[in-house]
Amino acid sequence: MEKLLLSENVKRFIDYAIDTVKAMDGAPEHSEQQKAVVTDRISKLKLYLNEVEVAYLENAPERSSLTIDPEYIAETGHS
Repeated sequence: MEKLLLSENVKRFIDYAIDTVKAMDGAPEHSEQQKAVVTDRISKLKLYLNEVEVAYLENAPERSSLTIDPEYIAETGHS
């Protein structure tokens, strides 16, 4: 499977989410088949959202384990 950029993952998720919302239109009158289609779309949306999260985490800077002593900041005159 091709690895998508973060922005491509987000776009795919949003486009699919919009189509899923459209598929939900008229939900009170949906047949069992229509319910199954929407349920499948929601499951796929969950997968897409997970891929967005993974892509984000791969692109976000890692948290530094370095901590700055507040007393050092006070001593140097920065706050």
